[in-house]
Amino acid sequence: MANVSTLGQFLDQISRLKSQQQTLGDIALQISSGKKTQTLSGLGAEITRTMRARADISSLETYKSNIDNAFRRMNLMQSSIKEVKSQAENILGSLTVAIQEGDYPDFESIKSLAGNVYDFILDAINQKDGDRFLFGGADFSEKPIDDTGLFESALGEFLPDSSDLTNPPLIASGSIGDWGDGTITTDQFIATYRATDETILGFSNPLTTNTAGKTIVRVDDDSEFDYTKLANKTAMKEIVRVLGVLKQLPPVEYAPGALNDPTATTIAGDTPPNPPAAKQESFFAVINDLRSLLSVSIDKLDQDSFDISQIQAQITFIKDGHSDQINVFKDIVADVEDADITEASTLLLQIQTQMQASFQVTAIVSQLSLVNFLNR
Repeated sequence: MANVSTLGQFLDQISRLKSQQQTLGDIALQISSGKKTQTLSGLGAEITRTMRARADISSLETYKSNIDNAFRRMNLMQSSIKEVKSQAENILGSLTVAIQEGDYPDFESIKSLAGNVYDFILDAINQKDGDRFLFGGADFSEKPIDDTGLFESALGEFLPDSSDLTNPPLIASGSIGDWGDGTITTDQFIATYRATDETILGFSNPLTTNTAGKTIVRVDDDSEFDYTKLANKTAMKEIVRVLGVLKQLPPVEYAPGALNDPTATTIAGDTPPNPPAAKQESFFAVINDLRSLLSVSIDKLDQDSFDISQIQAQITFIKDGHSDQINVFKDIVADVEDADITEASTLLLQIQTQMQASFQVTAIVSQLSLVNFLNR
């Protein structure tokens, strides 16, 4: 019986030591990882609470990411609008000065500036975020505008025979040529370029057919914001129109409308560069119309920018709310999953003390024998 009792005692002691070792390992892991357990099943009844909190965190992080992406794109759109406005203001200033200078402004410099700004503005309209064209709506893979040369061809050009103004013009093509040789009036010419089709201006098929769709950001389960700014629905379209006309117009002294008088002769009063001021009225009527279009477009750019700013302010407020909610759910997760390091350290010392005592008892028991017992 004594042998069986001793064996049972040893087995019981070994079981206790294994249990203490397991507990010691678990506590050490809690201290090193900061978590109560390494598996969700180890959380017991609290598993549902933490899983729901983690799902809410994941959902809110996704919405925050949506907002961040949209905010970055809107910043790029704002930057493009700002640059377009700045360049348009330069052109407007040049035209204003040209009108104030009188009959013979340095129109060649304005034409050159308009050509350079035209290309710059097309690049701004085609602004991208990664592979997304920002002013193309939902159909973001297609370039919003491309200079195919159609507008330039439609406008054409006019060059009179300055040696004898009674002769037919050397070049007269497109609406500018019709205006220059008297086929159409100044008012008709203005109406023509104002009514130029968007396809002729170079805008993409999705934009001109109204199939581009909207640019939308979803900010939570119930809300989304439309921050669409289509290239052909903003003031930038009119700026493209104005610059396209400006860079095609001839110099003032050979300008359509200035020299298309059927009674013109080769006398000094009708010969460039000194045509009578009265014959330039139609030319400057076009310049004033372009100035007016440009001025109105610049004001509308401010409205486009304001619209985007309003949406940015609203989604920023929502994003801040998401951040607060994420912190709340993270506190729930931490409450369920995180170990109390101070408590775990204290428990670790207790288990170490218990194990030390258990090993000492085991050592004493293992030394018991009849001889040792009698020697006592």
